[in-house]
Amino acid sequence: MPGGTKQLGLYFQDDWKVTKRLTVNLGVRWDKDYNLVGASAIAKSRTYLELLAIGSPYAKLSHDDNKDFSPRVGFAYDLTGQGKHILRGGYGLYYGNIFQNIPLFMIQQANPTIYQGLFSITANGPLTSCNPADCTVPGTTIPLSSWRYGVDPFPTLPPPLTTLVGGATGRLMDPNYRNPVSQQFNFGYQWAATKNSVVEVEYVHELGLHENKTVNINPIIATGIATDPTTGAQSLIAGRPLSAAFSTAGVPVLGRVMDEQSVNRSRYDGLNLSYRQHMTKHFSLNANYTLSRAMGWGVESGGADASSGFRNYPHDPLNIWDPRDFGPTPNDERHHISVSGIAQLPWGFQVAPILTYGSARPFDLRSATDILDRGSGYSRPVIVPNSDPTNYTAIADSITAFQCLAAATCHQVGYDTLRGNPFFQTDLRVAKNFRVAEGKNLQLIFQAFNLTNKSNTGSNIHNTAGAGGFLTRAGFINPNSTFIPRAFVGEFGARFTF
Repeated sequence: MPGGTKQLGLYFQDDWKVTKRLTVNLGVRWDKDYNLVGASAIAKSRTYLELLAIGSPYAKLSHDDNKDFSPRVGFAYDLTGQGKHILRGGYGLYYGNIFQNIPLFMIQQANPTIYQGLFSITANGPLTSCNPADCTVPGTTIPLSSWRYGVDPFPTLPPPLTTLVGGATGRLMDPNYRNPVSQQFNFGYQWAATKNSVVEVEYVHELGLHENKTVNINPIIATGIATDPTTGAQSLIAGRPLSAAFSTAGVPVLGRVMDEQSVNRSRYDGLNLSYRQHMTKHFSLNANYTLSRAMGWGVESGGADASSGFRNYPHDPLNIWDPRDFGPTPNDERHHISVSGIAQLPWGFQVAPILTYGSARPFDLRSATDILDRGSGYSRPVIVPNSDPTNYTAIADSITAFQCLAAATCHQVGYDTLRGNPFFQTDLRVAKNFRVAEGKNLQLIFQAFNLTNKSNTGSNIHNTAGAGGFLTRAGFINPNSTFIPRAFVGEFGARFTF
């Protein structure tokens, strides 16, 4: 980042014991970022300068936040004064930082020279024929199919470019970009059922605001269908809305222009039930159940075949608030159960099992083609006939999609409408203690992971309609996803204490 980045955070927090039964926690924090939005580079960014040349409303300088005040309050109240019935609650605002990969490409376009692709040539194989305009090695007259490494001259590269080339992708930080912030609220009840056991009930709510949404403000827009009078082949009549303005201003005519906006939202609601029993009569137990729902606007849409770890793309850049783009997030696990315990057995044996269950998480569907003819830079949705809404491969080209959408005989599949497979795993730890001497102990350990040998594929599913392996498991991508039939793992260990 030109000029570097800095962060300043000031906070105050204190606990106040109002009465013997009521404790209040109060605090406030203020955060100030310096240059995290890339303000020092935006004025030199080639995309910003081009938008400025055509008088675009997006050609304004964004700035770092100055008003990130985040209050928080919490309390604990002993209902009886005996420490057996406790109410707890809290509320707070929590600001995050702008992930630096988001302004990265905009910053690159502010450098004195610009990294961008200059040519792309292909050939079918050695000595095959091809169109010279498409496959001649730059700076030579040799087709790529006949070019010999170490014998023929290397491609000739021009000096580094200082301007964008025609058709390049524009990158922009929106003038109104803000830091992400979450509103968090929780309320719970704790009951000390016995001197060794506790029951807890808690509700948690989180609302995520100012999250990233990457929007193409210069997508291809189809307006009709043209038919070749000779061949009868059909094609879409389409163009980009800013092309004429770029051409009139005498600047390179950009392709897609990706505007990083902070308008996305998500929310989480969860009800947690737990029971904890400390070691009693050689046995301890922890049991937890969570009923939850996580919703959002196209959060990390794309899925296993084409996802983004930090950018959120709408399914259609012309309709970024389509209600169908609001749905369960990839982490939406409606039911989660975990049970663990420790049992002290005779002869120095100790057994500690852990059982975990999670209901199926959702995944998004995407088309293998530019189904809406918007160009690249969006999460391509799947279009299905109204008469057969689960036939995800019925409509595979943009012309058919254009015609049926205009006739209202088909529709876009919503965000994260399908779910993968539930997660279930049992782990076990067995230990045997040997007292070697006074104050010295040898413990032999065996640990088994996924004792039931269940292959947990999760929601890591090939989600590109029309591509190979559609709706089959995708392999090793995350810890709870695998495609191997045998997943049991065991290990032995020893520990000596003295």
